[in-house]
Parts: sequence; C-alpha cells; structure tokens
Amino acid sequence: MAIGLLGSRPVAVSAGEEGSLRVWDLPTLAPIGEPVRVGGPIRAITTSLFPGHPLTLFVKAGHSEKTVTVGRFQGQPLTVTSGDAKGAAIGRLHGRPVKVTADDELHVVDAATGREIGPRILLGEDNGVDALELVTLRGRLTAVVNDDGGDENEPGPDPLRFFDLASGRQLAGIDGDFTTVRKATVNGKTVLLTVNRPAGSVSIWDPVSREQIGLLPGNPPAPSALGGESYGFSRPAFIEVSLAVGELGGRPIAVTGGGDNTVRLWDLGTARQLAATVPPGHTDEILAIAVSESNGRPVAITQGWDDRRIQWDLATGQRISAPPPDTYGSLDGIPADRLRDRTVVADRTGGGRFRDLVASSLEEALARGERTAPLVTRAGDRTVLFGRSGARAWIKDPVTGAEIGAPVKIGATTPLQLTTLAEIDGRPVLLVSLNGTTRILDFQSGRRIGEVSGVSSSESPIAVARVRCTTGVLTRRSGRVYFWDLRTGRKLTPALRGHGTRVLHILTGRLGDIPIAVTASLGGEIRVWNLLDGRQIGEPLIAHNRLIVMALGYVNGHTVVLAGGKAEKVVMWDLGR
Repeated sequence: MAIGLLGSRPVAVSAGEEGSLRVWDLPTLAPIGEPVRVGGPIRAITTSLFPGHPLTLFVKAGHSEKTVTVGRFQGQPLTVTSGDAKGAAIGRLHGRPVKVTADDELHVVDAATGREIGPRILLGEDNGVDALELVTLRGRLTAVVNDDGGDENEPGPDPLRFFDLASGRQLAGIDGDFTTVRKATVNGKTVLLTVNRPAGSVSIWDPVSREQIGLLPGNPPAPSALGGESYGFSRPAFIEVSLAVGELGGRPIAVTGGGDNTVRLWDLGTARQLAATVPPGHTDEILAIAVSESNGRPVAITQGWDDRRIQWDLATGQRISAPPPDTYGSLDGIPADRLRDRTVVADRTGGGRFRDLVASSLEEALARGERTAPLVTRAGDRTVLFGRSGARAWIKDPVTGAEIGAPVKIGATTPLQLTTLAEIDGRPVLLVSLNGTTRILDFQSGRRIGEVSGVSSSESPIAVARVRCTTGVLTRRSGRVYFWDLRTGRKLTPALRGHGTRVLHILTGRLGDIPIAVTASLGGEIRVWNLLDGRQIGEPLIAHNRLIVMALGYVNGHTVVLAGGKAEKVVMWDLGR
C-alpha cells in the first residue's frame, strides 16, 4: 500500500500478489481507472506522486531492480521503479542530513559527502529487514528497526529494536511479532504503527514509553488461513497486511490492505475505519467448482477457503448478486424433494471441502474425513444416494430412500477413493480399481460381473465416458492418459500423449456430438481430446500453475471449461459447439 497525489487528487495505491496495481480515490476508496498489470508478485511499494509530474511508483517485485514504464494512467505516464525502500530512511544527525540504511549492519551516511559516519552497529548475519524508521527521542536520532535479527535468531518473532545512532548503543525495544513499522504524527506527537502477525491488526505505539496507545482491527485473515485443529493442518497463506500512512485534509490517516483483498482507510486520531473497498470475488484459494442451473440459466457455484460461496452466471461471467441456493450441513437436513435439485449444496464442515450434492465425487467426501458417510452422486444418468456399510457398498433412491438392487461386496479395507459409479446397458455398476485390475460389480445382482486386467488407477477414481454405445474408462500414468473398453480391456484409442508433467485431473463430457476428455497436468496445462480417435482438439489451454479444481459446463450450446485454485479466480474457456 502507498499514499500520494495524482495531480492534486489524494489517492491510495495498492499492489497485489497477482502483480497488478490499482489506484483508489481518498477518502471514498472508489477505484480510479483500470488495474495496471506490472507482473509480480509485488512485495513492496512506495509512491512519488506530485502535481504536474508523472505518477511514479517504487516497487519491489522479486529481486528485480530495474526501471520500467508500464503505460499511461489517467492521461499521465505511469513509471514503475523496482527497488527496496524498506531499509532506508532520511534524518538529521548533529545538524547534518544523513541517510540511514539497514542490512546486516546499520549504516549512517552523510548526505552531502556520501561518507559513512558514526559507529558500527551490527544487526545480525544475513539479517532480514522488514522496515526502518527514524525518530528523535530526547533530542537524539534513533533508528527503529523491524527485522529478524539474522540467522542466529530465526525462526522467531520479529520485534522492534531501537538504536541510538550517535553512540551505537542498543536501547530498550518493543516486543512482539511484527511485519512492518511506520511513523506518523498524531495530535502533534510522533507515533509508531506496527502490523501484528498473524492477527493482521495494527498497533499504535508511543516510541518514548514503548507503550501501545491504540489498536486498529486491520485486515484479519480468513480463519482457514490460520490452520488449527478443525482443519487438521496449518495451511500456508498470504495473511500479512500492508500499511501506509499519510495525511488527508490535515488529519493523520493509515491505509491497509491484506489477504482479504480489501483496502481500508483509517483515521489515526480516532482509530476508526473511514472506508473500505468491497472484494469482487474470492479472497483465498478456491476449493471447488460446481456447474448447475438457477432460474433456468447455467451457473457455476464456487467455494473457497475464505468461507465464501459465490454464484456466477456462466453466460455473462458476472457474479450473481442473488444468494446461492439453500445450503445444508448434512444429508439428513435436506428435504427429500430437493435431493434431485442440482443447485442444493452442503456446507463444508470439519475443514473439508464444499461439494455440490449431485455432482460431487467420493474423493471429496473422503477429504471431509467421511469415510462411511453417504453422498448424493451420479450413476450414469441417474441420481443416487451412495454409501457403504462395513465391507459392502450400496446405492439408494435419494428421494424415497429405497435401496436400488443389492449391496456389492468391496472389502472392508478397499480404498473407497478408487471406486467409480457407472452404467452398463442401463444397469448401475461399481468399478473398483485396485492392484492393476478393475472389477465390475453389479448393483442389480450384488455380484461381480467382470474383471479387466491392466486397467486401474492407483491415485484417483477412473473417469468414465460413453463412446459408440461402449462404456470406456480413462486412467492416467504420469503424463499420459489411456482410454480402455470396460468390457474387453482393449484400448479404444491410442494413448493420449502431450502433457510433459503428471496429469492431475480428467473430466469427460461432450463437445457438440463429440465425446471428449479434458485433462490438466501439474503446472496448469489443459488439453482437450476427441475420444472417437484420441486426437487432441485445438491448442493447449494454459491455466495458472496454482490450478487445483476443474469443472465442465454448457452455455447456450457451447461447452466450457472452468478452472480455479490458489490464484483466487475462476478462469473459463469456450470450447465451441
């Protein structure tokens, strides 16, 4: 975050993890112009925005230190200069202007001569500096450093350390774990502001007494970003908050931005929020995408770690302001007449995944830790309730609860994530893929009706497709995908080759009258295949390398592919009719 002037207009500038710059009006925080793509991730930003001068932003993106011009903004040239301004500050020592920098040592340089003056102040070998500010305490120039103390103090909290620059003596500091420090003037007095890790709040400190005199809520991260027992693991997330300080109409202000994708404006005199932007979509990793219908139009429902469930119009690509469909915490709470409604969804609980109750897979249920809980899914063209009791799996009518056919024996230790529901000649069957063999179990008789050697997947359920009245299955081995005849075990097409890395996802559907498979590999490459002949359709689609979930949908006769993940956005491609 940074604050400055665009012409004579006060603005805030935010730089995102995705590598774009956005400019906001102050104090309304209304967006000005379109975002400017710089390339990122952008790690630090300061501004030089003066009336009559180009809008210049000093940005640290990775390790680059070059100056680039990225275009024009509001009629003015927009220049972005890469560099780290975190460890440098200007002050006066013994009446002389000096520049102070921090790395493994604190360096004090005479601004007029360029000579280093003052005592040597060691901070730590391989010291990492988050921020440096200069304050005058009892008439003496003092450096306030937010750093990690070097290798010998890592890992550990990053407090504020105070150093008298004339004597080189370290003074009492402020304990805590901070990600940055900023200096401001409030009611005529100098104060320090720190961003507190991991809460994302901002503390206001008296640098003389080292006491906290105020607290801003800041930008709290989503609960999921913090991990914890309910999630079973600690998930890395971008939860740190960016902070800038300045003045607006003579009042001291602060602007913060964080992992909630929200820019907030604060009055430092009252410690109150003045304005905040509204995030347009997800603010954290997207966990699942389900394609459905709402009021007769095709929609996508997405669920993220930010606990948001958002509904999107697939025809326009726009967020639908109406609330998503009714949600339920478990199957027991869903009215029977809603179980065939493809827009019914279940809340994710216990740190598991969101699931569209009709389109969900057994793999998602396993991610929730529900190794025996039933779920609503598809067996060919019919909707069924699918579950297991001990060593047997069963399917039921989701509305009446009546059992369909007879349970099939799969074994108490058979990994359920390697089972797939399908249909053969109109009969629901269960495919069990294990030890290089796929067994075919018939729910009508409860017996095994076939076995295909050499057709199996050891990592995920096999994908099922119908081609020329034949039920085929797709399995993956590293970067290749194979399409097999379920009855004979023979290959229906040559191997689907093209991915250079491991295939992570296989979807099946139709492109007009053509049965297709859509495959995605590690790194985000997506390929579309004609299952009639095994040939690739079109050029590969390139998604973000943080791709983790995919879905197929149909809009106005067109087939579309949707993909999402850690990039906090859903990308959609039109494959055509």
